[in-house]
Amino acid sequence: MSLASCDMAELTKRLRLEPVGPDNADDLWLVHGDDEVWPWYGGTMPSREQVERWAKSMGESWRSHGVGKWIAYDRVSGEVVGRGGLGRTPLDDDWGRVYRFLPAEPWVDVAHEVPHPSVVHANWLELGWALRHQYWGRGYATEIGRAGLAYAFDVLGMRAVVSCTDRRNVRSHAVMERIGLRYAGELWSEEFEGRDGDPPMTVCVLLRREWERSSPTRAR
Repeated sequence: MSLASCDMAELTKRLRLEPVGPDNADDLWLVHGDDEVWPWYGGTMPSREQVERWAKSMGESWRSHGVGKWIAYDRVSGEVVGRGGLGRTPLDDDWGRVYRFLPAEPWVDVAHEVPHPSVVHANWLELGWALRHQYWGRGYATEIGRAGLAYAFDVLGMRAVVSCTDRRNVRSHAVMERIGLRYAGELWSEEFEGRDGDPPMTVCVLLRREWERSSPTRAR
């Protein structure tokens, strides 16, 4: 099933999810330019030009690899609520060796059939979300996260989903737990070393077999 044939209303009731492309750069900026959001993504506010490059790259991901990020709009008001969705990790440049947190099984290292713009993992995806601060505390991140899981497992047939967040980001930790992801370990890398020398990233994982037997994590 493709995105076009998937009824997104079945994945999220309050939000309209639109695949990000160059035309969504202004809306993506509303999310990543938010003063409560950007500090969690590298510690410096991105420029408009950088966000435009992200939007272009996200659009290419949809075209080449069949999956990517969404902009989430309120179905009633049309306002931009946030950004969420899925991404494929480069096979030859796994930024934190996230595959170490997955089972030692052959499917983990299989490459996607389309080798451009980069060679990426085929059978598992990374899930994430970011909400404009005025929409925090309303359950939207949980809704976006569940939609991402449903799309990954029920539409794309993935074997696993991973999600990473700064270990101090208690809101994201709570969302991960709420939607069924389970703690798998902490990611230590000099590139992502925390401000106090702490391992900066917590990794959570959900396997397809766990998704299939755990109906509470499905979108409702």
